[in-house]
Amino acid sequence: MKISKREIGILFIFVMVILIESISWATYQTAVLEDTNQKSRKEQEEVILTQEEQETLDLINKYRLQNGLNGLKPFSDLQKVAKLKAKDLVENDYFSHTSDHLGNPFEMLKKNGIDYSLAGENLAGNINPQKAVEAWINSPSHRENILESEFEYTGICVVESPIYRKIFVQLFME
Repeated sequence: MKISKREIGILFIFVMVILIESISWATYQTAVLEDTNQKSRKEQEEVILTQEEQETLDLINKYRLQNGLNGLKPFSDLQKVAKLKAKDLVENDYFSHTSDHLGNPFEMLKKNGIDYSLAGENLAGNINPQKAVEAWINSPSHRENILESEFEYTGICVVESPIYRKIFVQLFME
């Protein structure tokens, strides 16, 4: 059986139309999912930050604003996960993005029912918010998280540490 160039062209156009329709539908589904997540984030419980957590957020947002970005908004569910991570770091005497108990930041978010399309985590052991944020800004990978334009929400926890004086955990997400 011989297929003409015309028949191949028609078949190619038919396949492309089906593919484009599939992509459009998938994009719509993603938009609906994101819209649902946005509504639930707007209806979240109030986030109460300690003085040091608020100071850390203020310093981060000041730096973002200086770089033409919107400030981050605290998100209660993300705040709870940041507290879990900070407590785990101190109680289990380690300093890493991956916990034997909680997994990596993305696993932690998933285990705690937090849907995200983009997420990140910054950790610091330092004496105060100014020094912690300064260290993050001076580190390329930490600065990238701070200046990620897609990030809209954050959770910040600052706890006392016998080794570092204070542990700072900041989670980011879109």
